[in-house]
Amino acid sequence: MINLIGCLTADLILAQVQDRPDFGEEHMVDEMFIRPGALANIIFPLAKLGVQQNVISSLGKDEFGEKIYQELKPLINDGISRTDIPTALSVSVVNTVGSRYFVTYGGNLLQFTKEIVDRAPVFEQARATMFYGYFLIPNFGVEATADCLKRARSSGQITFFDANSAIDGWSEKSRQEILSLLPYIDYFLPNDEELLHLTGLDNIDDAIKLLMEKGAKSIVVKRGSKGASLFKGNEVYHHEGYPTTAYDTTGAGDSFNAGFIYKLLQGGNYQESLQFGNALASIVVSRKENRYPTLQEAEERMRVSICCN
Repeated sequence: MINLIGCLTADLILAQVQDRPDFGEEHMVDEMFIRPGALANIIFPLAKLGVQQNVISSLGKDEFGEKIYQELKPLINDGISRTDIPTALSVSVVNTVGSRYFVTYGGNLLQFTKEIVDRAPVFEQARATMFYGYFLIPNFGVEATADCLKRARSSGQITFFDANSAIDGWSEKSRQEILSLLPYIDYFLPNDEELLHLTGLDNIDDAIKLLMEKGAKSIVVKRGSKGASLFKGNEVYHHEGYPTTAYDTTGAGDSFNAGFIYKLLQGGNYQESLQFGNALASIVVSRKENRYPTLQEAEERMRVSICCN
C-alpha cells in the first residue's frame, strides 16, 4: 500500500486550442472535458495497475466534489475529508502540440490542514508515501509537510515528493521551503523547468549539484519529449522516452510519477523504473478516452519500442 497525500481538483480541459486569446478576445474550441485532476492523475493509473492506495486529501460537498468522490471511492482506502467549501477547479488550456497552461480556483484547497493527515487511517501500514502538489495547498505549510515526511520515514517508508510549480513565481520563500524538505525526501520528482526555477540556475547539472549539497538523495527529472533522468550521488540514469503524438498532456508528469513509483516498488531498478514511467505517460497523453493503460499495454509499449530500435 502507498499513502497518497495532497490536492484533488476538478479539471476543466479545453483541448486542441489553436491560439491563445488576448484579454478582450474570445475563441472557441471543439474539445472539452471535465474530470478529476491533480492527485487523481496518479490514483487512476496506479489503480489500473492494481496498487492499493490510502488517499489522504480533501473535496468539497458540491457537485464537482461529489462526482469525484464517487468515482475515486471504489479504487482507494478512503482518507478523503469532505468540506462545505467548494471543490478546487483547475482550467487547463491545451494547444494542438500538447503544450498547456493552468488557471486554478483554490476553493477547499485553501483549507487543507495538518489535521486531515493526522486523522487519516492506516498511515503507518504503507510501504511508501507520495506527497503531491505542495504549492496548491499553500496553507498546509512547510512544518506540517516536514512532519508528514518524517512520520512516513520513521515507519520505514520510502518518500516521494512532487511540489508542482510555485504559484508565487518561485519567490525566495518558496525556494527555501522546498530546499528545507529535501533531507526527508527519498525521491524528489520535479520537471526540468521546476528544477531550474527552484535553483535559480540555467542548466540541469549545476541544479542537481546544488540540490545534492542541500540534502537531496535521489532526484528524478521529468524532461518532456526528452524523457526522464535520475540522479543519485555520482550516478546518472536516463531514458529517452517514447515518441508519441500528444492529444492532451495534462497529467503527463503525474502519470510518469505513477509508473515510476509502481515499477520501483515492484523491485525494478532505476533504468527499468524510468522506462516504465515513460511508457505509461506516453500512452496517457496520446489518448482522448480510456487514458490509463493496463500493465500489459504498458509492457507492450516498451517491447514495441525495443523491437523498433
